[in-house]
Amino acid sequence: MDVLVRNAEGNVSKNDREYAAQKLGKLSRYFHQANRVEMVHRAEKTYHRIEITVFADGFTIRGEEQDESLKAAIDKVSDKLENRLKRLKGRIIRNIRHRGQVLPPAYADEPVEELDGAIIIKERKVFLLKPMSAEEAALQMDMVGHPFFVFKNRDSGSVEVLYKRKDGNYGLLQPEV
Repeated sequence: MDVLVRNAEGNVSKNDREYAAQKLGKLSRYFHQANRVEMVHRAEKTYHRIEITVFADGFTIRGEEQDESLKAAIDKVSDKLENRLKRLKGRIIRNIRHRGQVLPPAYADEPVEELDGAIIIKERKVFLLKPMSAEEAALQMDMVGHPFFVFKNRDSGSVEVLYKRKDGNYGLLQPEV
């Protein structure tokens, strides 16, 4: 599994990179095919912020943590991702069993604790996908007061999601088909 470390300041030492690669390499046991892991490090005034994104088995799993110590932040986000991966694997196994299928050998290797927590959809909404620009979607999103807005892009014709980022700016999710 490739571990890519992105850092604007360039202040992640070789030892810290190796520590991150070792810690994140342990996550590969939850996958059949782990493509890569991206780690983004930001040094703030009094703490280190670590964002880790794992690309494996067609899934994208992301975690973010911060701490005064870089290694502690790596440990925290690694633990968070491991918990998410355990839940994901448990749900996959539960869905396979629910359909009455036999578990593939890759899932039978290691016992996984199945956690309760089936996804319950409490509400469904139907809405009109009006073709519009991203700017129009941002205005509509602000009007309804939601943190995201689904719309059909007038130029590309694809369904996209505009969302409000933590920093107050906007993000746009564009599917690859």
